[in-house]
Amino acid sequence: MRKQHRVSLVVAVCAAATASSGGLLAPAHATPTATQRDGPDIEELSGEEIAAKASAELNSAHSVRVRMKAPDLRLDLALDEKANCSGKVGVPGKGSVQLVKHGDTIWIKPNAAFWKAQLGPEQGAAAAEKFKGRYIKGSAENDDLGGKGLATACDLDAFRAASGVRDTPGPRWKRGDEGSVQGHRSIPVTRAQKKARVTMHVSTEGKPYPLRLERKAGRNHDEINLGRFDRPVPRATPPKDRTITVDQLRRHFGGSQREEPPSESV
Repeated sequence: MRKQHRVSLVVAVCAAATASSGGLLAPAHATPTATQRDGPDIEELSGEEIAAKASAELNSAHSVRVRMKAPDLRLDLALDEKANCSGKVGVPGKGSVQLVKHGDTIWIKPNAAFWKAQLGPEQGAAAAEKFKGRYIKGSAENDDLGGKGLATACDLDAFRAASGVRDTPGPRWKRGDEGSVQGHRSIPVTRAQKKARVTMHVSTEGKPYPLRLERKAGRNHDEINLGRFDRPVPRATPPKDRTITVDQLRRHFGGSQREEPPSESV
C-alpha cells in the first residue's frame, strides 16, 4: 500500500494539536495551593495572580474538552490524564476523522473528504463508499493510525506541557476588561511571547478555569476553547460489526476484491 493510501494524516494532525498552543499557560509543573484556590474574588486580582489561578486549575484537572481552531487544524477532543480520548480531528481541505482511544487501542473513522485527500477523487470516493460508517481499529503504537503522535494528542498531561512548560519566566500577564466566552463571564490576561501575543480568558464564575487560549502572530490566529473540566471521557467504543482492523485495510488496498469489507472477528 502506497504511503498516501495509509491513514497517517492523523500523525500530522495530532502533532499539530500538541504544538500549536505555543506555550500559553504558566509552567505545567505548578500545583494548586490553598492560597491559589482561596482568597479574594478573581475580579480583584492582578493579571499575574489570575494567570496563576487558571494554570493551577488546568494542571489539577483530570480531564477536559479541547476545541481548537487554527488555519491548518480543527480539533474537538475530550481527553484525560490516562491518554484516553474521544472526538474529532481534521485539517481544512483534507478531511477529518472521528477518533476514539481507550487504553492502548484506537479507532478512527475517516470521512469522505479524508479518503479523497489521501487517495485522489476517484479512488477516495470508492474507499469512502466501501468503508462508510466503519471504524479502523489498531494499536496506539501503529504508525498507520498515528502512532506516538496520536497518543500524545490524547494525553492531557502532554497538552498541559505543550501549553506552558518554560525554563525561564516570560513577560508578565496583564489583565484586560471583563467580557464573556461561550456564555460565561471571564477576564482576559495577555502577554507577549517572542513575536506573538497570547491571551488567556479566565472564568469569573465558580472556579477560575481557563476558558479560551489565543495566540496571534501576524496574520496567524490560533484559538483553543476549554471546557467540561473533570467530566470523564466517554468509555464507549465502536461495536465490532462496524469495525475493521488495520491488517484488513492493508489487504484491501493490496488488491482484495471482496465485495464487502469484513468486520472485526469476534
